[in-house]
Amino acid sequence: MLLGAEQHPPFDRPPLSKQVLRGEGSDPWLRPAGDYAGLDVDLRLDCPVLELNTGRRAIRSPGGWLPYDALVIATGASPRRIPGMGGRVVRTLDDARDLRAMLGHGTRLAIVGAGLIGCEVAASARSMGVEVDLIDVLPVPLVRVTGSQVGELVADLHRAHGVRLHLGTAATRTEAGHLRLADGTVLAADVVLEAIGAVPETGWLESSGLRLDDGVACDAGGRAADGVYAVGDVASWDGHRSEHWTNAGAQADQVAAAITGQEPPPPAVPYWWSDQYDVKLQGLGAPAPGDDVHVIAWGPKARTVALYARDGRLTGAVGFSAAAAVMRLRADITAGTAVGEVIDRLTG
Repeated sequence: MLLGAEQHPPFDRPPLSKQVLRGEGSDPWLRPAGDYAGLDVDLRLDCPVLELNTGRRAIRSPGGWLPYDALVIATGASPRRIPGMGGRVVRTLDDARDLRAMLGHGTRLAIVGAGLIGCEVAASARSMGVEVDLIDVLPVPLVRVTGSQVGELVADLHRAHGVRLHLGTAATRTEAGHLRLADGTVLAADVVLEAIGAVPETGWLESSGLRLDDGVACDAGGRAADGVYAVGDVASWDGHRSEHWTNAGAQADQVAAAITGQEPPPPAVPYWWSDQYDVKLQGLGAPAPGDDVHVIAWGPKARTVALYARDGRLTGAVGFSAAAAVMRLRADITAGTAVGEVIDRLTG
């Protein structure tokens, strides 16, 4: 049984800030709604789950209590909001459609938050002829994902496409078609988008007895309690929570194997990607803020590749339209190959 609060069948979220926002192609259904019956899945839409009782091994929906043998919590996260801002968000299919209807050539869009969603919306909006201001309290875009050195390259990419960046300052309030920043700047804004992260959707679990600590606290295999698992944005596995699309899929594979008594797949090297303008950013590994960063030019087209290292050993990589270089580094990241050896291989 698959229960979801949304009215739409399950859909792929990454296109919301890109193809859906730009009005390209069909809606991003994961599969036609009729296919779920073929999988022997009882799909129940517009059916939020209101409560979990682990003692009864049951969940409560608007229609009453439903028993379970195994329960997977995959309620995701809700957009973090700025008190009193009243901006738009992009989290659901309806959010993306509503924002698309508000944007057109010459529209003035202010985006608060220069993370993955903010940067992707900025790129999509510029392709639509929208005037874009991108604001963040941090000094560079994507700093939590790529670090400051690579974040500077992302900032340059957006500036080259006409985005006005306002970094190291906060948005404070909207007023009559304007957005005021903490440094005194006042921006003309027809539309304001809030893209400052997300909060795990755990409110319905307050009385469940599960441990909630930046999401549903799970062991390294996704188990939160007897017969209860959590995956995706809502789940904190072994003290770590990731909001990347690929993480949700990898966790689902491991939990499905546990529930069905199969051998779990080996842990995957963390991976993320982001399409911005004509550049596909791809990242592997889990580098720490203090890691060394080596930026190289790879291949005949001199694609930018950043290699992250700790104690001289490779911990991660980010490429700018350099998939052939980055994606082959999974084994090196797992093995902790000497970063000098990797640099020689990629530049030799």
